[in-house]
Amino acid sequence: MSLDNGQANHSALQEALVAIAQFVAGSPSGAERAVLFDHVVAAVLAPSHQTLYWGDRLLSLDKAQAFLQDPMFRTCFEAIRGSHLYDQYKQDQTIAWRLHTLVWAARCAIAHAGDFVECGVFKGDMAWVVITLLGDMMADRRFYLYDSFEGFAPDLSRREDYPDNLNFLEFANRVYQEPGLLNSVSARFKDIPNVHIVRGFLPGSLENMMPEKIAFLHIDLNSPAAEIAVLDRLFDRVVPGGLIIFDDYGWHFFRSQREAEDRFMAERGYAVLELPTGQGLVLKR
Repeated sequence: MSLDNGQANHSALQEALVAIAQFVAGSPSGAERAVLFDHVVAAVLAPSHQTLYWGDRLLSLDKAQAFLQDPMFRTCFEAIRGSHLYDQYKQDQTIAWRLHTLVWAARCAIAHAGDFVECGVFKGDMAWVVITLLGDMMADRRFYLYDSFEGFAPDLSRREDYPDNLNFLEFANRVYQEPGLLNSVSARFKDIPNVHIVRGFLPGSLENMMPEKIAFLHIDLNSPAAEIAVLDRLFDRVVPGGLIIFDDYGWHFFRSQREAEDRFMAERGYAVLELPTGQGLVLKR
């Protein structure tokens, strides 16, 4: 590289940094900041690394990400990608790593006696990926999908559970009360006879249908009291070697859930493993 080229590159970098500083000084909106960050990830970081994962607010450099090269996983992921907007960033991978964690847990769980349970279904994307990828391995297992399809249980949810945004409960209720949600989830699984959709607020709906033995338990209720109430009913039914996955455990926003779940598990001699995906993982002894 000639001296002139080096000086030109240095000058261009200085100009870019000045432009960014002016942009930030102008108090851009959150959406505008997200566009800038996405651009930096794509234009600055990606060319300097062998691999880059950017999705679900998880940025990882030079990791193998081998699951993204699995044709079956990729097909399932592409089928659900874009189903829901998880945050303000534009990202191709979105929740792929979170899904990979669930699929890994399910494949481990299938070695043990017990059914599969998901508490908090929303559109059914995650359960659909799990049962599709496990295929024939799920033939002798039932998969119970519990959801109110009407938002949060009013007697278990409080605005104070979300101290960073006291309006979150109202916002999330609007999302989870989407018209036609139950019908679309029912249609999605109608040809899979071992999937049982149980409608109603948890933990009350467990009285309608509840497996004796559980090998895989996925909890995603966004509510501390509701998740602990579910654990009270289901933890002892999880078989040795079974796995429990908390969808929100590692997210700072949902720290009230993490604190409640840590107390629950500590009382029973367990510790939850926090994952960079935002999930939490427990292996039952």
